[in-house]
Amino acid sequence: MLSLPRKDSYRLTALMMLLIIIGVQWGFYYPYTSEFPNFINSTYTIHIHGALLMVWLGLLVLQPMLIYLKKAKLHRKIGKSAFVLGPLIILSMFFVTKDSYWRGVDVIPEIENLGFMALDIRGLFSFATFWALAMAYRKTPSAHMRYMIGTGILAIGPGVGRGILANFDVTPYVAFSITDVIDLLIVGTLLVIDLVKKNDYKPYLVIFLFLLVGKIFWQISGTSLWQNFAHAYAQLFY
Repeated sequence: MLSLPRKDSYRLTALMMLLIIIGVQWGFYYPYTSEFPNFINSTYTIHIHGALLMVWLGLLVLQPMLIYLKKAKLHRKIGKSAFVLGPLIILSMFFVTKDSYWRGVDVIPEIENLGFMALDIRGLFSFATFWALAMAYRKTPSAHMRYMIGTGILAIGPGVGRGILANFDVTPYVAFSITDVIDLLIVGTLLVIDLVKKNDYKPYLVIFLFLLVGKIFWQISGTSLWQNFAHAYAQLFY
């Protein structure tokens, strides 16, 4: 986004994050929001996780707009919350994945339960990495902004993927494969723009590679290689 005139890049980043929020709300309406106020199939862990992520996505809309409006001091002050919010989200992601695994035991076939762990594990480690890099590069605005965008793009899979599942006659494998392609196209486009404009392309390259590896995890989630790894992971951490 920073390859555009700087003010436009902040505004377009905020718009992209707003569209991601809309996609997330669309995806989670049927399995989550529509259950309000009873939330029959949800746990406190899911509620906390969802609330933390929505606050995070809200910040990804607000923060670039503050820069656009020349409120840099307020941007930095609010940005300090990421040092607390990021670790809380990482912890919530771990507990949600653990809860998801145990809720699937004896309910769905083990091969499916272990396969779905590919989505959970890649999301956890990708978010943790992008957040850590964004914090490490907080004094380098271009890199910081790109890694923060990366954390937002990670929400497309869980959100839009569930929306595709709820509204179209497709399998989870197809739905999340589609969102994987969407993620790679978005980041790939931003990476190419940086390369053409001779901007610092390394952040989007890192994000692209993480997304690509995550896509491979999902594609091999039914193989003995992944199943054995996921089983060992669950035994060790869940």
